[in-house]
Amino acid sequence: MPGFTFKTLVNGGGYTYTSGALNADVRGMTLSAATLPGWRFVRDNLTVSVFAGPVVQDYWLKPNDPGARLHGFYAGGEFAADVWYQPTPVAMVALNGTMASIGPTGSLRVALGARFLDRMYVGPENEEIWCGNFAEYQLGVHVTAWHMEKVEWSAGSGWALTSDHRNGPYLRIGANARF
Repeated sequence: MPGFTFKTLVNGGGYTYTSGALNADVRGMTLSAATLPGWRFVRDNLTVSVFAGPVVQDYWLKPNDPGARLHGFYAGGEFAADVWYQPTPVAMVALNGTMASIGPTGSLRVALGARFLDRMYVGPENEEIWCGNFAEYQLGVHVTAWHMEKVEWSAGSGWALTSDHRNGPYLRIGANARF
């Protein structure tokens, strides 16, 4: 349905990197939250949603790394966009992106899917995430648009390649409620 929409983004996680200034590993944790009013445009099988609003991010480092580009609490602005296209009733293409003024930080995700069990879409996904001088590239599979009551669930899992060569598995879980 076209018109006003609202998006809340909450994410966080732990990470480890090697500090050149400390010549040691630093354990970090980050939390981010954004409240983004927006507008949804719908035409035939294409839906485009754009959002903009405030974001807060908090970074904890142990031990403290004075050379780290991001550490402590920040407030700024964030822009996000979601594109959903269904070229046929059994196929989908999704493009999601965010860009925050902090860092800057952002992400871009592309997913392709085929209808599975007439309940959800399943297919490949890839995402790039960047934050300051760090980048992560994820390649995996996703389940999208699985409905349970008024909540639409999505999940993705695969392998992440990072700019600091700490590669490993990733897991993404999302929920979308429509009122």
